Amino acid sequence: MSRNPDPGPKRQIGGELIIPVLALGFTAYYFSTILDSPWTAQVNAFLVGSVLTVLVLAFLAVCIRELRGGRATLGVSDLIEPRHLVPKRAGFIGLTLAYLVALGWLGFTLTTFVFLAGSMLLLGGGRRPALCLALSALMAGIGYAAFIALFETRLPTGPIETLLAAIF
Repeated sequence: MSRNPDPGPKRQIGGELIIPVLALGFTAYYFSTILDSPWTAQVNAFLVGSVLTVLVLAFLAVCIRELRGGRATLGVSDLIEPRHLVPKRAGFIGLTLAYLVALGWLGFTLTTFVFLAGSMLLLGGGRRPALCLALSALMAGIGYAAFIALFETRLPTGPIETLLAAIF
């Protein structure tokens, strides 16, 4: 009789590595784009990027330990399980890509509202549409107030920003 009971299937961590690896790539790209920026921007970017890099490296160390210990594999088939969620995931990816494409034309506030409303309705199965729309409007409004009005961040402008700039 074996002393070690069968631990069952190994955990698949390949899918869990996608975002951290992309984050490291984005951080490296971001560092390369701020080389000609003022030193204050470089310091802020270095601090944030360093924290992100340390966290990702710690996560990768845990993953390597799991792989070497035989408790995990680099499999990614768990990404498509459960299969009934694949259409919602694909729709969410589509909404995200549409957000990035439309941002330049519709502006930050309107695009954010449409993205949030669409995401909530999609992921919530269309339940409570009035609540989804109200929350989306509230969050887009807070985003406008915080980033555009308060911090004067230069975000893409659209009809909402143009209208509010004319009023205020």
